[in-house]
Amino acid sequence: MIFSGLDNGEYLIHLTAESDKDAEVVITTNHRRFLFREPMKKGEKITRDYAVALRDADFQKRGPYRDTEIELVAEGCEVSAEIEKVTLPALYCLGDSTVCDQEYGGGDEKSHCCGWGQTLGMYLGDKYAVSNHAEQGTHTDDCLKCHVLPVLGQLREGDKVLMQFGHNDQKNSWLDAFGGYKANLIKIANAILERGAEPIICTPINRLIYIDGKLNTYLDDWAAAAKEAAAELNLRCIDLHKFTTETYLRLDKAAEDLFYHSPDGLDRTHMNDLGGVLVGEYVASELLK
Repeated sequence: MIFSGLDNGEYLIHLTAESDKDAEVVITTNHRRFLFREPMKKGEKITRDYAVALRDADFQKRGPYRDTEIELVAEGCEVSAEIEKVTLPALYCLGDSTVCDQEYGGGDEKSHCCGWGQTLGMYLGDKYAVSNHAEQGTHTDDCLKCHVLPVLGQLREGDKVLMQFGHNDQKNSWLDAFGGYKANLIKIANAILERGAEPIICTPINRLIYIDGKLNTYLDDWAAAAKEAAAELNLRCIDLHKFTTETYLRLDKAAEDLFYHSPDGLDRTHMNDLGGVLVGEYVASELLK
């Protein structure tokens, strides 16, 4: 189902889904952003409202673009929907491949990547319209030069901006945790504050790498620097590094089920649908406190 010829803005999707069999139902919108992912019984019918945002975006790899349609894709059910142009707070996401919209790669829920930013809509419903500007391979310098610019041009008072970096900053000497990385987080946050919106800094999700039987601490400094940046500006900080680390330790070997199972083996940085949903649910719960 596609609604075409749409302007920039926020839209409410008034969605009805009905399953003709017992099934795991998945409903997504543009760029495989999840709206619904639950088991349904044969004959079960649900009606839900979800907010989505159509926004101008600019990515280093894909260049500038704007969605002009809302597409709904359903697995395991039949859907009908109406859309309504509304004015709602927007929730922007800035970040790297662990946050961005990952396209469907075939196979089951373990065998393709999922950024946690693309799962937020399931839990935020009609509270915020999500606009995910995260992109694979990016660090805080990329954000300052590219990804944050269209966001700044569209921010309104009451909007929120989530940002999570560190995985790619870590690879560059000038983006050391307490140097360039922290300074850039502060610059991005201040630019957002100047426009009356709320920046929320997230510490980077941890990788699932064990050294001598102990979970790695490679990102500890970047997590600490992110918390320092948030504290210096009196901003909210969502500690995803702590949340994911504690989750991996609790699940032990089963934590591997949260990560992308590629043909070449287990990817210990990028989560699959199971992991993306887990982190997205946590982020949404922190936002709605």
